[in-house]
Amino acid sequence: MAVSITATTSVTLPVFLTGALAVQVRQSLHFSVTGLGVLVASFFAAASLVSVFAGALAERLGGERIMRACALSVALLLFGIAAFGRSYPAMLVFLVLAGFTNGTMQPAVNLFVIDAVPPGRRGFALGVKQAAIPVSTLFAGLAVPAIALTIGWEYAYAFAGVVALLVLAAVPPGRSTGIVRSGGDARNRPRIALAPIITLAAAMALGAGAANALGAFLVENAVHTGFSPSDAGLVAAFGSACGLVSRLVGGAMADRRGGRHLPVIAGMVGLGAVGYAALALQNYWLVIPATAIAYAAGWGWNGVFNFAIIVNHPGAEGRATGTTQAGAFIGSVVGPLAFGYAVDHLSFAWAWSLTSLTALLAAGGMLLGRRLLLRQRERGATTITVLG
Repeated sequence: MAVSITATTSVTLPVFLTGALAVQVRQSLHFSVTGLGVLVASFFAAASLVSVFAGALAERLGGERIMRACALSVALLLFGIAAFGRSYPAMLVFLVLAGFTNGTMQPAVNLFVIDAVPPGRRGFALGVKQAAIPVSTLFAGLAVPAIALTIGWEYAYAFAGVVALLVLAAVPPGRSTGIVRSGGDARNRPRIALAPIITLAAAMALGAGAANALGAFLVENAVHTGFSPSDAGLVAAFGSACGLVSRLVGGAMADRRGGRHLPVIAGMVGLGAVGYAALALQNYWLVIPATAIAYAAGWGWNGVFNFAIIVNHPGAEGRATGTTQAGAFIGSVVGPLAFGYAVDHLSFAWAWSLTSLTALLAAGGMLLGRRLLLRQRERGATTITVLG
């Protein structure tokens, strides 16, 4: 679990550092809030292009091999940003390449976790793995006062590169060829029902789009509301800590609950919509409680979601989570990009209001996806259509 959270953290640091350091990076490289949205969106767009195929690849080669390759790649990219990220086009190229690495790493870590952890603890383990995202935003938020405002924003990326090298050293040698051990014959691999997985991937896209807009623009919004850049970074760190606790607790509860995970997720996403709506009020005193709600509920459900996908797709975990993760990445493209556009052309208030609506739609999609899964189970159809 320690390896899984550090591995996932390392590949998400490039984008969340960019969001937390946005004030300093934008002043240095001279681009707009919409430009920040493009950077974040490009990262997740690149990840979405490889996620489904990466899941199938991890099933064949084993999660550990993919994890080591990705850790080395992201380390080189983070050092590259620190040394050569002196223009907007350079930052764009580095973040696109980092996005490919992120999309490849995620399903590999999922397989690594469920291969190494007993079934009765997999919900908590996946909560730990998904806690990497608030850990990334926590480190990114702390990097503002500790590094960016003291020795320069470039050094934050360099320190993150060191973290990635530590991950490379920590990943154990591969012990298997993945969860699906069918002699490498794709015809023998379990198949995935199309309608439920696409519906859940779309719901994941909506929920992740809202959540990643939060990670990318919270610091900018806090400064706009009246916080200093240093205090705004601490607000982001506080929210990330709330998200971290939520993911760990949610994973542990999933192991004990034994079912009905998707309704719980829908409730969390719906509560997150309340947090986004509170941010839309643009009230200085509401920023901190709204941040806590938005991070804990609106972005604390990812681990339980992956757990729900995995228990419903035995033998096809890599492809199933790769597919839903592709939805998350697509949403993470559209969400920050649309948010930045709304801020530039409307206001932060309008942007958060639209984000709240998006979260409500995501909650409805979770419930619809569960209904479709139950319908397939009633029909006795567990293998309908191959994805990936």
